[in-house]
Amino acid sequence: MKALLTFISILFFVFLVSDSQQAENTPKLLKAEPLSQTALQLQFDGELQADTVEDLSFYQIIPDVKIEFALLDERLNRVLILTSPLETGKSYRLSLKNTKTEIDLTLPAENEITFGTGNAVTFSGSSQDTSLIVSKDRKTRNNNVGAESTLQCNPTGSVFFVAFDLYDAFEDMAIRDPKQVLDATISLHAQQFETDSAQTLILRRVLLPWKEGRGKSDRAQEDELTYNSALHRNLPWNKPPAQAMLAGIDGDNQSDYNGSDDVAHRIDGAFEIQESNKRYTFKSDLITDAVRYWVANPDYNYGYLFALRDGTAPITFSSKEVVDENLRPMLTIRYQTKTDTDTIPLR
Repeated sequence: MKALLTFISILFFVFLVSDSQQAENTPKLLKAEPLSQTALQLQFDGELQADTVEDLSFYQIIPDVKIEFALLDERLNRVLILTSPLETGKSYRLSLKNTKTEIDLTLPAENEITFGTGNAVTFSGSSQDTSLIVSKDRKTRNNNVGAESTLQCNPTGSVFFVAFDLYDAFEDMAIRDPKQVLDATISLHAQQFETDSAQTLILRRVLLPWKEGRGKSDRAQEDELTYNSALHRNLPWNKPPAQAMLAGIDGDNQSDYNGSDDVAHRIDGAFEIQESNKRYTFKSDLITDAVRYWVANPDYNYGYLFALRDGTAPITFSSKEVVDENLRPMLTIRYQTKTDTDTIPLR
């Protein structure tokens, strides 16, 4: 009996040491950001192990907050925590098991998150972008350069598409009311600009599904976006490359997404581009309205088409494939963290 008790004591000691060592080897917690009443994101200074950070017992939030779920982000240095409801403006304290880590949390009434790819954004891995390149002789019209590090538009007719998938993030944060969205901006980094004159870039909402190309300046494959069709050879544009033909189709209603048009007739924004090596932010009430619509109707989020209006020279932007993640396309949304938003007008 004494030998058995000794063996159990040794096992218990080994368990404690192993648990303590595992916690000590966990990268340092840099930031804990409440995203909504039921979600917060933790950012660490190194790669994490899922078996540690997805264990709910690893976390404690006081007073009176229950940890419901923990998910390691694909970037391996961030964890999404789902909790019982937090109160805005109230102070909470988060601690990590078997560590000296403690950090104070306060949920703000308003917050801001970014979508895109890379460690520089809040939610990563849920965007797509591609360029449809039209040659000067207009004979090569089926090139989809979705794997290039650039996005291009030019006077010949080349355009590019950018879309951000909001569904998983907003669903995880339990933000389902479009009235919570206060404003939204899209930002792109201009890599190359071949004229001293300002060029006007226009944004129009895409109304049909599309897939970005998997090649670099290659002909599109069967299911990819092309100059001639949304899904190569199977779903032709009404007027290539994805130009609206009918007045009154603006993308505000579900019925606008019935295939009667390719891109919204309405222009949601027109912005001057004046120089290269600069990030441009595109903001308008109509862009915010589009994001609100996508929150309410995530299945109809096909992003935006970008094109030159009366331009005289090409413009090249950085795509999500560019090596420097700080230059990649981003969508930024400012929103109310509480779900009770009846006082916010929805345009």
